[in-house]
Amino acid sequence: MPPPRSTEHVVLSVLSAAALAALAILAWRAVGWLGVGVLGLLVLFIAVRVELEGNRPMGPQMTPGLYADQYRSEVEAEPAARAGRRAERLSVIGAARLARLFGAVLAVTGFGLFLLL
Repeated sequence: MPPPRSTEHVVLSVLSAAALAALAILAWRAVGWLGVGVLGLLVLFIAVRVELEGNRPMGPQMTPGLYADQYRSEVEAEPAARAGRRAERLSVIGAARLARLFGAVLAVTGFGLFLLL
């Protein structure tokens, strides 16, 4: 699947931000600013996990063969397949970084206002 075009990226980013804002309002009404901070931490955790995994299959630490096979298949792939995989990974990482930014803003706002108010 090709990475989304720039207009699609903007629309998806705006929709994601709107959905996250709606969840933040729900969390604020249910628990208060503490709920907004916890929601921000949850979004941060998921975004960092996705960014670290890099859209690769992950398993427990007891399966080093899984990691070795994954990297070996990437090295032995044709240049066109490698470039496609790299573009796909960069689009996933870009989305994860945007989600990490939204999560950080929610966490700082939520916990900051919880401590101030």
